[in-house]
Amino acid sequence: MLDWVLDLLFPPQCPACGRYTERRDTWCDSCFAGLVKPHRLPLDAEMYSLFDGGVWGLGVYEAGLRDMLRQLKYDGKKGLLPGLHRYMAAGLRQLPLAAGNGRQEGLRCNKSRVDVDVSRGNVLAVPVPLHPDRLKERGFNQSEFLFREPLAALAIPWQGALVRCRATTPQFGLTAAERRGNLKGAFALAEEATAAGDALTGKKVVLVDDIMTTGATLQECALVLKEAGAASLMGIVAASGRK
Repeated sequence: MLDWVLDLLFPPQCPACGRYTERRDTWCDSCFAGLVKPHRLPLDAEMYSLFDGGVWGLGVYEAGLRDMLRQLKYDGKKGLLPGLHRYMAAGLRQLPLAAGNGRQEGLRCNKSRVDVDVSRGNVLAVPVPLHPDRLKERGFNQSEFLFREPLAALAIPWQGALVRCRATTPQFGLTAAERRGNLKGAFALAEEATAAGDALTGKKVVLVDDIMTTGATLQECALVLKEAGAASLMGIVAASGRK
């Protein structure tokens, strides 16, 4: 009843173009179709060597998509999640990891291939973690909110294999070199992954985050995962300004 009254007084509008929509907190069909743009991101030599499966953006960090991601991350607007999950699912289905009926037959990345067989349990998704203080302040990890449910629908298991072991200066405004220095040694294996010993050995790891700017965060996480025995890495972000 309350939703009906709310829609009557304040009809839902597309956050990108302002057109009226049937559902609140999501895009109109026209804008939605233009937002879902999975693409492989350009990487420097070091990141390229770490991510043999590439790093993929599901869309471009601009306009309506940027606004919704920021509102989720900084304002805690969890009501945006149904619309964002629709976007995430559409993008993930277009990536090589979404082959078959909920079964992943392979990660095809231009000329490279990273074989994935979910039935053998050799693939898992790992989110970029928040520092405990930031997690307590925010109340959630936006990467988990964005990715966990859509990846579960693709039968890709989730593991919080990383922790952020020290607080860092906010990355905004820092140069690429400053970002790398700021994050040096900021990540480590989580206790559950360490206790399991070989939890990551031989695994095909899909490292996920909300956005990618310079790639410094993904790179530092990748170094820890590789050292722990991950066989291959693929990165996926909800959006990136890189094209």
